Amino acid sequence: MLVIKSIYFISLFFFSFVCAGVLIRFIMLILSVIWISREKKMIKSVVNHYPKVSLLIPAYNEEDTIIESVTHAVNADYPDLEIIVVNDGSKDKTLSLIIDAFDLIEHKEKQITETIPTQQIIQIFKSETVNNLVVINKENGGKADALNCAINASSAQYVLALDADTHLTKNTIRYLIRPILQDKEIVVTSGSVRIISEKNSILSNLQKAEFVNSISLFRTGWNYINANLIVSGALGLFNKKVLFDVNGYHNLAIGEDMELIVRIHRRLLENHEPYKILQFALPTCFTQAVPSIKEMINQRKRWQKGLLSSLRLNTKLFFNPSYKAIGLIALPFYILFEALSPFIEVLGLFFYIFLIIYKSTGSIMPADNFAMASPFIIWFAGLVFAVFNDWLSITIDKMLLRGMSWKEYFQLLLSACTSPFFYHFLQVYCKIKGTVEYVSTIQTSTKWDTKR
Repeated sequence: MLVIKSIYFISLFFFSFVCAGVLIRFIMLILSVIWISREKKMIKSVVNHYPKVSLLIPAYNEEDTIIESVTHAVNADYPDLEIIVVNDGSKDKTLSLIIDAFDLIEHKEKQITETIPTQQIIQIFKSETVNNLVVINKENGGKADALNCAINASSAQYVLALDADTHLTKNTIRYLIRPILQDKEIVVTSGSVRIISEKNSILSNLQKAEFVNSISLFRTGWNYINANLIVSGALGLFNKKVLFDVNGYHNLAIGEDMELIVRIHRRLLENHEPYKILQFALPTCFTQAVPSIKEMINQRKRWQKGLLSSLRLNTKLFFNPSYKAIGLIALPFYILFEALSPFIEVLGLFFYIFLIIYKSTGSIMPADNFAMASPFIIWFAGLVFAVFNDWLSITIDKMLLRGMSWKEYFQLLLSACTSPFFYHFLQVYCKIKGTVEYVSTIQTSTKWDTKR
């Protein structure tokens, strides 16, 4: 009898966990649909004058993608754009390729004020063919250090941080800056990060479906309570004053993008300054799909370490009403449903195995069959909702945002069906492995993710 009661209570815990996760994600999806209709009016408003924007591209060993990325930046449709590429001590041909492709010459007259401390600058280049391009060659210091160097070098009030393997669409910068021009409380805006891949593989389609759900739509739901904790390093527009106020990116953070955003929240809330950090669905950039499972494991481990690093550096905020929705809602959500969820899922798996073994002993009564079956019902319901949620996200994306082809639409729907059986468990494995590696070694500086 005691065993059956224990099964009931444990099942109730897993049921509550699954229901909470399902409910939160569904609410966020509904909020995102409402937000998109509001966003279209905000982003597509008429603007008579656009302020200068500095586009920051940190690069380390990016010889395969750097020329294409800088070319896309040079061709961006924005009237007053400054492009700053920082070569962070690359060991490959990144710098020489840029020099040859854009006719760079050394710019000895340019002086950079080191407002945020960084590693030493070796050379500064300007282009003879592209007037708004500046390239900085510096000693290696990590991605955060490279971004801080670019911030110091920028001459604009607004800076757009962009990964070196990321491509902007035509109107991305305009879409990101327009909300700021309408509402001066907005200090950071971000947009959708989408996956491109030369090969139409199962893995790339799984990544496409994931990014639609987790970035393009899910994060916009946090706008209503001003609790966005992540602005993707691939696409984030900042008021430079805020970056100087928090002393730029943190060299000790692994996930420098999340850590920076949490620190901005913290600083502005402590100073009682009105502000907004908003995620938009329409501004878009494209980044390369991770081509192999091995590289994906490395990437997702780094993401998990970045999450844990940001949480560890901001424990003061947890459940602290002084930090409003950040401390009371957003951080607890990331603790429970991102940091701890893989371990809860594994415990649930062992619990199910125990039930199978226990039932095989024949020591339960027919009346207790429901207690034995309830965990499997919970698991099946969670699986069905996961597929439904992905389908709904992909459909919303097609109907309201980019209007993908029917062929791509059905490919993504099919990928969503397979995700709970393979892709999801791969993510769980990566998160657990990343957590174990993080707690066993505390990293002392940011490092480039050379394996994606």
